[in-house]
Formats: sequence, C-alpha cells, structure tokens
Amino acid sequence: MIITCPNCQTRYKLGSDALSAAGRQVQCAACSELWYATPSFPKPAAPRRDPEPTDDELIFRADADTLFSTADEEMLDASFLRAQPQFRAENHDPGHQSPADSEPPSDPIDGGSSIDTAGNRARIEALAKRRNGMLAAHPIARFRRFFRIVLGVFIVAALVAAFALRTEIVSAVPQLDGLYRLVGLGTNVVGLDFTEIKTLRTTQDGSPAIIVNARISNVTNRITYVPSVLVSLLDQAGAILYEWTVTPATRNVLPGDTLAIDAQLIGPPQGVTNIRLSFVDGANGSPAGT
Repeated sequence: MIITCPNCQTRYKLGSDALSAAGRQVQCAACSELWYATPSFPKPAAPRRDPEPTDDELIFRADADTLFSTADEEMLDASFLRAQPQFRAENHDPGHQSPADSEPPSDPIDGGSSIDTAGNRARIEALAKRRNGMLAAHPIARFRRFFRIVLGVFIVAALVAAFALRTEIVSAVPQLDGLYRLVGLGTNVVGLDFTEIKTLRTTQDGSPAIIVNARISNVTNRITYVPSVLVSLLDQAGAILYEWTVTPATRNVLPGDTLAIDAQLIGPPQGVTNIRLSFVDGANGSPAGT
C-alpha cells in the first residue's frame, strides 16, 4: 500500500503487513512530520447489471422438466441404477463387497426409513410416470406417434387394395400373377370361368372318340368377350398329348350369364387321363378327369 505525508506530500510504499487494520503513528523521513497513518483499501467496484436473458434461456427456464427438484433427480438416478442388471448382479455377488458393506450399519433414523422403503419406491414410480408423461407430450413424440399411425393405415389400405383389385393389377402388370399365385390368391384376368365340365368316351363309326361338354360363366359385372377355347389332352404326368381349339357360338356373355360349349375328337391318342380347358387369349384353365 502507499501512504502520503500530509505536510510535504512525500509518498511511501509499504508492505501489506506494515500497518494493522487500526493503523499506527509514523514519521516522515523528509520533513520529520508525525501523523497517524491508517491502511487504505480500493473502493469496491460497482456491481454489474445482469444481461437480459436470451430466448433460449427463457425457454430453458420454462421447461417443464424444472418441476423436478434435485432430490427427485437423485432419487430417480438411484432407481435407474438399481434397475440395471449389471448393478444387481454385483450387489448379489457373494465375493463382491462394496465400500458400504465394509462400514458398520448406521442406526435407523425415523423408524428405519430408507430409499428402498415402499413410500420412496412409490414416489420414484410416480416421478418416472410423470417424466414419461412429459416426454410423451413432447411435439416430437406426438409427431412420431402420428407418423406410425399414418404408416399403419397406409399399409393396411395398400394390402386391402392389392387384394380387392388383384384382377385389375394383374391385367395391367401380368408379371404379378405369379406373385399372387404364390400366396394362394388366383386371378381371373379374362373374367370367365369353366363350370359343369363333363367328359365322355364313346365310339363313332367304330372309332374311339372323346366328347367334352362345359359351360362358360361370366364372373364379372360387365359384358365380357369370350375368346376361343383350347382343349388339351394330358397324360398321367401332365404332359400334353394333343390340343385343338373350339370357337364359341356366342362371343359376348352378359354379367352372371353362362354359355355352353361342346368339343369332340375322333381317334384320340393313347394314354389320355386328363383334359384341360383354357382360353387362347388367357391363362385361366380347369383340368377335368376323364
């Protein structure tokens, strides 16, 4: 510190321990003036004003998570640690001794209450539910739930449309017919089906003959064009022995209506065990036993 002679204004530099807090009498070496010197301390700086809080700080202060006190946070952390399998395994390991095990048990306080009492456990569960509720109410969590619901509805709607409109889909993309058949969903692109198939083996003019009778049903709700019918004779292994086409007498069938067709072959090949009917312009066929 620095002291100044009041007579000649001579200044002297002293150590911080040269004068006590009460001061003492000193003499000027220049003019022999005596005066009572006291230590002088710098004036304290004026307190600085806190800056205005930013928007982020205001949002942080208004965060709902601040509803948890420090004690609540510590209690939640302790419950989460106890829920970890590794933490429980160490506590149940006979060869493991924690620092708390080496200390003598302390006297119970307030009837032996601890963090593991039923009251504290209930409080921890309530705090956990409270935190989970706040997390669930977060805008991002709501958006994720909404996205999952929309995605689930879209997948269900796509599956329903793929099932109900499979005929139209296969008509536009014939390569998907194999995929539908793989999952057991046949498609009828032509819109016609064979019913009441009957086969008869007989002889005409001393020669063996096969006569096939069937009806073509329109399974759509519109007038459908009837293509030519392909009659295939198959052996026991399913190999084609002979084929020929039959032209229906009527080319258009009303919705829900049927059309009769007849086909016969004189002198069929040997080994015929099955007959298959299909449309020349489609892949819809129905095997019939002979």
